[in-house]
Amino acid sequence: MSPDRFNQCLDLIGWTRRGAARRLGCDPGAVRQMANGRRPVHPGFAAWLEGLAAAHAPLSPELREIAERMGCDRGEWVRYPRGIRPLSDDEAEALRRVAEAHAAAPHPPGWTKQSDGTDSP
Repeated sequence: MSPDRFNQCLDLIGWTRRGAARRLGCDPGAVRQMANGRRPVHPGFAAWLEGLAAAHAPLSPELREIAERMGCDRGEWVRYPRGIRPLSDDEAEALRRVAEAHAAAPHPPGWTKQSDGTDSP
């Protein structure tokens, strides 16, 4: 995975480098090095990241906000200039796919936390 694609995936998911490190429980320096091309991205990690990015790609900015806060409103309503409106079936399905993708693979395959606090893809 190229550094450009790595950064594109993070953008699609809505993660900063620091946010990705926090969610993965790894050193922010490791994520920064992958984003800058100074550290290779493990193929399993790349596939996992691509899968999450693909799930997030069809979301509108409004739905991205809901996905970010999935636990708060459970994705049942969205903000609307004149109040609230229920999600359309397509919007609800897109959010379900995002939630399922994160639930099915909260971490890349084989991702472990080392005793020294570093990550191990």
